[in-house]
Amino acid sequence: MKMKLSMVMMVIALGASSASAGRIFGDVKIAGKPAPEGVLVTVQAVVPPSDKKDAPPAPPAPIDSVTTDKVGSYKVVVKNEGKCTLTVVVGKKTATLEVFSYKEPTRYDLIVEEADGKLTVKRK
Repeated sequence: MKMKLSMVMMVIALGASSASAGRIFGDVKIAGKPAPEGVLVTVQAVVPPSDKKDAPPAPPAPIDSVTTDKVGSYKVVVKNEGKCTLTVVVGKKTATLEVFSYKEPTRYDLIVEEADGKLTVKRK
């Protein structure tokens, strides 16, 4: 009985781990200070183009989004693994950064700067 229960629990655990996606997390700093609460951070998987010439374009990947907490931190669960575009929205301005989602959680501490009226984001 214990052996069957152990096998069932192992199958459930393996299924849950393979079904879960990656997590991207970190801190956002704007002008050297933690971002205020509510800054929007989105992550969207990059859909590779089709190899077939006549194939219709692939639908866009889902967008996973969160807002920063009171200390400027964010945690987003990404549905797909692989190359993604992370976007930080401050007011009406946006800045993007190429990131990668893996099965294991990945930390991306972000530095957001504004120069010449343009917002940029880079990894710390």
